[in-house]
Amino acid sequence: MQDDGRIEEIIKTIKNIEDSNLSVREYFDQNIVPFTRPQYYIYRKTLRKYGEEGLRDKRSSGNNTKLTQRIKDYIIPVVTENRSISSSQLQSRIQNQFDINISLSNLNNFRASATLTRLPPPPKKECEQQKSGGGEILTALSFFTHITDLYTQTIIERINEVRESSLFKQNENIPQDNPDYRQQGKFTREYNQLESVRENRFKSIDDKILTKNLSTMNIFTMSEKTIYRYNLALLCLPLVTSNGKSSRVNRVKGNDLAFLCGQNYKDASLERYLQELKYLKISDKLIAATAKFWQDFWQTEFGDETYFICYYIDGNTRPLWSSNRCYKGKVTMLGRVMNCLENVFIHDGKGHPLYFQTFHGHADLGKHALGMLTKLTKLLDSPEAHASVKRILVFDGGGNGVKTLRAFDNSDEYYLTILDDNQVKERKIKHIRPETEYKYGTASLVDCRIELRDSLEKDYIHECRAVIVKWDNGKRSVLITDIPRELLDASEVTKRYFDRWPQQEKQFRDAKSGVNIHRIVGYGKKIEKYDRMDEKHGLLCETITNLNLKLEKPLIKIEAIEEQLAPLYSKERKLREKSEIVDGIRIKRLISRHLRISAVHILFLGEVVILLMWQMP
Repeated sequence: MQDDGRIEEIIKTIKNIEDSNLSVREYFDQNIVPFTRPQYYIYRKTLRKYGEEGLRDKRSSGNNTKLTQRIKDYIIPVVTENRSISSSQLQSRIQNQFDINISLSNLNNFRASATLTRLPPPPKKECEQQKSGGGEILTALSFFTHITDLYTQTIIERINEVRESSLFKQNENIPQDNPDYRQQGKFTREYNQLESVRENRFKSIDDKILTKNLSTMNIFTMSEKTIYRYNLALLCLPLVTSNGKSSRVNRVKGNDLAFLCGQNYKDASLERYLQELKYLKISDKLIAATAKFWQDFWQTEFGDETYFICYYIDGNTRPLWSSNRCYKGKVTMLGRVMNCLENVFIHDGKGHPLYFQTFHGHADLGKHALGMLTKLTKLLDSPEAHASVKRILVFDGGGNGVKTLRAFDNSDEYYLTILDDNQVKERKIKHIRPETEYKYGTASLVDCRIELRDSLEKDYIHECRAVIVKWDNGKRSVLITDIPRELLDASEVTKRYFDRWPQQEKQFRDAKSGVNIHRIVGYGKKIEKYDRMDEKHGLLCETITNLNLKLEKPLIKIEAIEEQLAPLYSKERKLREKSEIVDGIRIKRLISRHLRISAVHILFLGEVVILLMWQMP
């Protein structure tokens, strides 16, 4: 109540001063005022800003502090969560939250009273940045798919088989070869020049393994974890090294293996591991296990059917060049083009890759890939399914040789491939059926039979079914297969072959371009100049041009004769259709008896041939 009287007196005095005609200074000089002139200005400012409540005496309520209870409740959980926060950081947070600036001394005093003094921050763990050239992608994919687990388990199973074999126990007592020429376990120059070493160096593994003491190999003492790391390192190898150059990890970039697989392996370790895998003869088991793994993987990911009726075979053949000295069976000479290496990939009908093999030189599909696929089909077939399924193998023109097609005569699979333009001649075609429309595109189809001769065995004739595809844009394709018409008509055969492009070949081309499967680490391409060959080619081109000028009139006459022979070709086709081919030999030889070619035509053609032979250099 006493405070209310004081406030009324202050307000009344301020009003008297403002109502008087005197200035503030004159009023204070002539009258008795209960407060000083500076205090007058303070009271008036407070009254305008806060009203009468601002003039109330609050000293009885304690100090007028900015650190209210609300701010204290905010500070306690923040500091409790992070004891290393500084008072300056806490001051900034309060400023942003409450728009109040509290001094650092007040904050420090409150933290000391609440036992929330600052503690030193914990040591910061620095994250080291590793540059692995994208190798962590392969590491992550191997962990996700568990493919490295499959490789490891397959190798361990093979190790146990070899350890229990009679050859392993038989060769345990074989002594070290030529120990006098070795120094601390390393090959010396004298050892490498020994005649026995030079003769046995390039023998096949089958011959070497007979005299090999398998118990001395490191792989028999490795743990499962160690084998797993080696397999992971080999998976990362193409990305660690520069593609197209020597496959080595004894360089700065190879140190990324320590990050990718947990061990910084060197060339010698990886090379010895691969050599010991060769002595285990692990390739067949790895191929079969990998194919089974990927079949199960694609079924789990996409829910495809269990049985794959259609397979697609694709090969990548590259001529390679190396500046290093290599075995003469793989390189013709130093600095020249090598014999090709071919990668053969097997896809299922959905375009998913199942496995691949690498062949030295051109891969004979009939001899190698077909036999391997037969083994795989027996492995992939479910024993619970009591059904015999004949599969269709689709491959491009690179494997359409008669030797490959003959391998399908006694096979459990059908084949489907395409012929090159130089392999198709009208005289080879017979049993021509009427044209039909293509059900799945804009083309007309002709179902017929075709005869193909084996380039290695001239007298052998291979007869098979052919489908001529006449596209509306003017192009023509000829497909050959041994699938009977009762199973698939011409439209179905055409669809089965050309579906491989969008569903298989295009997708696989895009996938392998990203990981450089079409490149082979260790070798590259180089353009070689052959001056003598270029000179010889120029002379031949000049000779051909001169012969065309000299034989212009005879060639015109030959074209006229060919027009006259057109009716005889139709008679020849009818005679071919009446004959039968058994084991590549034509049974009824009626063509030479019934073809009526005049003696004049024969003599004229003979003269042209003699003239051509005389003009050749």
